[in-house]
Amino acid sequence: MEANQNQLQTEVKNDDYLTVWQIEQEHVRARWTIATFFIGISFAVFGYSFQNSLAHPSALAIRISALFIYWFGYFTFIVYNGQTKFLRAYLLDMEISRRTTLDIQTKARAKKIYASRGIIGVHGLLLAFGVIYILSIALFWILGL
Repeated sequence: MEANQNQLQTEVKNDDYLTVWQIEQEHVRARWTIATFFIGISFAVFGYSFQNSLAHPSALAIRISALFIYWFGYFTFIVYNGQTKFLRAYLLDMEISRRTTLDIQTKARAKKIYASRGIIGVHGLLLAFGVIYILSIALFWILGL
């Protein structure tokens, strides 16, 4: 009977772990969906600013609006990423403290799945692109385009 109780406790802990893992996966999906949506809208608004019928001040205002939309998407991405990191740390804590028999986060960290790919990670790329975005709008304004 004691073996059945230990097995039952392990199953409950594994179920809790899998619930948190599923929430973490939903956060990742939501983070990318929201970021992609706002960045896509930003590009669409930016592209609209090149209409020949727009006056220079109007085009600049539209481009600045596009830039704000981009940065809103970027900061939303950062907020969701912080929540995702918290959930991943919680899962890792469950693994380390042996409250579960699963070890998804331990294996992911060992294989460096969450590490940045290449020289800079996603945050760096989005940040760098945002800076390039700012510089391009400034250049268009200086050139009078």
